[in-house]
Amino acid sequence: MKKNITINLCGRLYQIDEDAYELLSHYTDTLRDYFRKQEGGEETADDIEERIAELFDDLKAQGVEAINIEQVQDIIHQIGEVEEIAGAGDAESSEKSSNNAQSQQPKKPQNNKKFFRDSQNKLLAGVLAGCAQYFGGSADAWRWAFVILSVLWFCIIGFWPLTFTVPFAAYPVFGIIAVPLVILSILFSALPVCAYLLVVIFAPLTKTAEDTLKMKGKEVNPQNLVAEVQEATLAKERKKNGKSGWDIFVGIISVGLSTFFTIAFIVALCFFVAFMVASEKMADQWWNVYEAEDFQAIYIPVICCGVLLLTSIGILLYCSIHAAVSSFGKTKSMSATQRVIWFLLWVASSVALVGCWVWGASRLAKVQSARWDARSVRVIDESLTDALGNVFSKEEWDFFQQNGWEMVTAENVDRYTYIGEYMTGDKNVRYLDDCNDYTPLVYTARKHEDDLEPGIYRLSAVVKANNENKFIYLYGVNIDEQTGDSTVFTDQVLEIPNCGLEGGNIWRALKGEPESKVVTKESSSLTLGAVTVPLSSKVVVQNSELVDDSVLLDYVNSMSDRTKRRILGANNGQGYGWSYIYIDSIRVDNPHNTIFYGVTTDENITGKPATTGWFSATDFKLEKIGSVTNTSK
Repeated sequence: MKKNITINLCGRLYQIDEDAYELLSHYTDTLRDYFRKQEGGEETADDIEERIAELFDDLKAQGVEAINIEQVQDIIHQIGEVEEIAGAGDAESSEKSSNNAQSQQPKKPQNNKKFFRDSQNKLLAGVLAGCAQYFGGSADAWRWAFVILSVLWFCIIGFWPLTFTVPFAAYPVFGIIAVPLVILSILFSALPVCAYLLVVIFAPLTKTAEDTLKMKGKEVNPQNLVAEVQEATLAKERKKNGKSGWDIFVGIISVGLSTFFTIAFIVALCFFVAFMVASEKMADQWWNVYEAEDFQAIYIPVICCGVLLLTSIGILLYCSIHAAVSSFGKTKSMSATQRVIWFLLWVASSVALVGCWVWGASRLAKVQSARWDARSVRVIDESLTDALGNVFSKEEWDFFQQNGWEMVTAENVDRYTYIGEYMTGDKNVRYLDDCNDYTPLVYTARKHEDDLEPGIYRLSAVVKANNENKFIYLYGVNIDEQTGDSTVFTDQVLEIPNCGLEGGNIWRALKGEPESKVVTKESSSLTLGAVTVPLSSKVVVQNSELVDDSVLLDYVNSMSDRTKRRILGANNGQGYGWSYIYIDSIRVDNPHNTIFYGVTTDENITGKPATTGWFSATDFKLEKIGSVTNTSK
């Protein structure tokens, strides 16, 4: 049912259909715009309106209650002749009018055309419809050609600079120019779209029938203006009553895109929600996160990327659903302004998404680079020197002082500690370490514990190495209270397993690998200076895969589930070569004693020549595991 409205025309009221009123308004506005440029034009326009009012009176006299669009079209046809509009009535005008059909030849020279964006046939901004009017061809053909060429441009010509630029944007050296490079790459990939936007900005849009005539290259006169108004009205009616092949194609494509973007939005939302939920737990329970600061570096950029990704997909989803619904006539199409606004919002969110990705990648690379530099470059401080003249870095000095370590020997060493591949993958754990691939290194670090209770003790440590003759060691000293003389009551060494940067008996025990052989080296005693002490049978372990060792299994089982997961996931699931080794059956009979222990490569202590390579040692523990019945005072 059509809506009727009441209008005031020349001081008289008339009932008229909404569509008829729209046509009448367009017609009168067009003629007023035309005649306003001529002398006495306002009076001519008033005469036209007066004539329309008279014809409306005739219709009312015939019993018409509400004037419809067909009656308005008929009235326009009646008063649309040049003679009646101009009101000249002279012989010259009559002659021109009578001979109009014979003398008037089609005049549509191409050079008289002016480029406009076609408002009557536009889908987005009327650029391609305007090209069809100016250059020839159908608007649908121009649209098909533009879509195909844009896709080919992006795939063949425009995509390669984007693929070249984005991977390099994560490197810190590109930090300043990364975002501009990515943006320029995107603009180059979307050059056809950019050209389209430039035409939208600089090309005028047809707003009046006069603009439409100029676009088509027709002469601007009252008769053509009337014809153009009628043609525009008929085209509008045809558009309402039927859908073109392009509309059907757009509808089908929009339905497919709506389905795709719906799935993409749901998947992106699920990942985003999962990340938000896991962010509080991932470092402690879920994933193998090697570095808390890595997560902190990317946390905010990832959140921003997630929001912007959902925004970008959401805009595409809304627009595709709206296009699908409007293509099948269920709702009105978006206005040009709405389409431009949505497009600009999508471009802004997409550019911001790429920018946040580059920002996050740069932050992560910067953090990792700084951490690597901190591990690799040993910045010594001359003021931090021990009694033997060993010069430390600030981090090494703090580590030694806080943990009670002291350097005994240091030859051909380039560092005393390191932070890197701890068994859980945590790169912030500092431990005893040295490396020299060219000259045999001599390194001894120790700590001590005094006044131990009599009993049986065990010394354990977590270690790794990539070459032989790297040891943990201990020796115990009894001190005579009366004479002050000291006597070594135990002296033992245990070789660090040579596993390199993979595996290790801790990792193998957690993996549940098959049993491995334990090879021991028998020795009855070891002479250190003037003192000879007995040794246990298990002194040097040449094969570290002690997965059947009950002490090792007890140590592994004492770990939390989180620690176990992190060890199994470290180094891409290959482990970092750490092994748990121990020296047990250390008998302490005298309460006045001191036990020294640590890590060494010194031939004077181990009886083995120093070698090149590296070692790492940490988590030393001296614990009482039994009691003795007889003690010496």
